Amino acid sequence: MASKESARRVARAQASGRGAKVRRQIPLGFYSALAIIVVAGVAVIGYSKYEIDHPTSATTAADQPVIGTTWHTAIGFDACGKYLPVLAKTSAVKSGVTSLGNGVLAVAPKSKSEEGANATLALVPKGIAGLTITKNGFTLPGGKAVLASAGCNGKPAKFGIYVWSSLLATKPTVYVNPSQVRLQNDQIVTVGVLAKGVTPSQPPTAANLATVGSTSTSTGTAKSTGTAKSTGTAKSTGTAKSTGTAKSKSSTKK
Repeated sequence: MASKESARRVARAQASGRGAKVRRQIPLGFYSALAIIVVAGVAVIGYSKYEIDHPTSATTAADQPVIGTTWHTAIGFDACGKYLPVLAKTSAVKSGVTSLGNGVLAVAPKSKSEEGANATLALVPKGIAGLTITKNGFTLPGGKAVLASAGCNGKPAKFGIYVWSSLLATKPTVYVNPSQVRLQNDQIVTVGVLAKGVTPSQPPTAANLATVGSTSTSTGTAKSTGTAKSTGTAKSTGTAKSTGTAKSKSSTKK
């Protein structure tokens, strides 16, 4: 009997020892996961601090134009089928959009309010005294208002802003609100009051985009397609001209 009791005691002791040994084992999986979480957290915090201390200076196409950028956009004003004289040269230092005097606008933002999506046709009158562009027509400096409500030679007229992406573009995109027209480099814009059903051609000074900064100009008369004729409410005072022969230039697009 003693030997059986001793055997049971030995068995209980061994079982008790195995349980204690199991309880003393280190949970490696738990501590490993905890270590990974800590390391990942430190890495994220470090990267965030680096991004704050080293902000990126790259700009996207949606950000353009920005301060320091200079773009050029050709513009013409069509009154019932005839282009009016080009805008005179301006030097408004407070505006980022000025006229070069040859039918080309210089788009060079001077403040954050003129950058990116804010660089629209609505900025143009701010740099050119006497110029107005509304949803019904336009007024050139020193001229009379050209309004769609006045019609064209007794025919119903409409106001439109016709935009070509380049000299090679054949079909313009039509807008009514100046603030919806984002200015682009090498872009061509016609602000016009035309008889309904008439689409204008590109303004004759569009070729001056190739000679920006020179004293040369292109000659010739551009006419709108259709049967619209000029009326007494908007008369052309001459053919828009620029000096010289158009030459190719390097694009300043960004």
